[in-house]
Amino acid sequence: MSDQTTATGNAGIKIAAGALVFVLAGVMVFVLMLIMIGGIFASDSASSSAETAACTASGSSSAGVQIPAEYQAYVDNAAAEAGFSSQVVGAQLQQEAGFDPTAVSPAGAEGIAQFRELAWQEFGNGGDPFDPEDAIAAYGRYMKLLRDFMKDHARDEEHLLELVLAGYNAGQNAVASYNYDLNEMFKVGGYKTETKPYVENIKAAAEGNYTSDCEHNGGAAPDGDVVESAMYLAWEERVVLPQSFAHDYGRDAAKPEFVETSTSINNDTHTAYFTDCGVYVATVMISSGTDPEFPTRGTGIQLSYLQNSSKYEVFTPSNEGELEPGDILIRPGHIYLYTGERHEGIDGRAQGASLSTRPPSGHHVYLSDSGGAYSVARYVGG
Repeated sequence: MSDQTTATGNAGIKIAAGALVFVLAGVMVFVLMLIMIGGIFASDSASSSAETAACTASGSSSAGVQIPAEYQAYVDNAAAEAGFSSQVVGAQLQQEAGFDPTAVSPAGAEGIAQFRELAWQEFGNGGDPFDPEDAIAAYGRYMKLLRDFMKDHARDEEHLLELVLAGYNAGQNAVASYNYDLNEMFKVGGYKTETKPYVENIKAAAEGNYTSDCEHNGGAAPDGDVVESAMYLAWEERVVLPQSFAHDYGRDAAKPEFVETSTSINNDTHTAYFTDCGVYVATVMISSGTDPEFPTRGTGIQLSYLQNSSKYEVFTPSNEGELEPGDILIRPGHIYLYTGERHEGIDGRAQGASLSTRPPSGHHVYLSDSGGAYSVARYVGG
């Protein structure tokens, strides 16, 4: 090989090497760009996840309610009849009776769709209110009537759903009596405390913000922090259920973290265990490691324990300003936790449950009620 040939060869090698370096550099820049873009989207996704419920539904659907397979066809048919989605129908049946076809309310409402006798005579078509196929079909017919009744007064489809749900809970004439203005209706008595949460819970369940059967985020309750543990074990906002004192009642509606943690402490789930206010507070105090000796159930027992324990300062508050996050409020018959400001609204400063009607969730703050004044028990250690 001549010197020129060698030089030419060497130059070719250098050019090829340079080109290779250039290509590799370009590839590295491209990869870095992908990583940066991925980081941006991952950040956005994380922010979005932080705004949604910690517990999301299992399966491919992002909606919160999980419709039992044996009822899916009935639900789909009722949804087509009523003009709402299957998720709305499922969320409402979950709210009404937890998909229990044998349910009977203290007011006499029967079956999976909770029909009373007069309404069943009108919509049941001679069927059996305890037969899920008959009851869900009747539900679809009733929802269609409500839709037709409300549609001329609705601003949009979402507002129509709200009017229909309020009508199902309180009666269409009640909605009409407030000129179809739910803001005004929900300022009044039982409509405020029952119908408003009923509408909000069903909408949220259908949209996936409130879940009745889901894969939770795992992990244990935060150690040593009463407020963080209270929030970990309870839904952020108030959740209301149809009343029932049945064994195990409230399991499906409670936050899965609470179900898992509370049953690890006490597996005797009789008498609406998962809506028991005392069980919730005990689960917080025990699972957080704050007070492993806290009585697991019975507000009378719990009050006596708090009054006689050197670990707590017990006093009667005169106003909310005397409370601190983590304080226990208790009287014979009820107990809940003050958690401090979390969000706007009457359920934004406390967490609690209510036997037979509410799993652990957002709670109103009150220092007395029909049962008398509440004492505050503040953990001081020991």
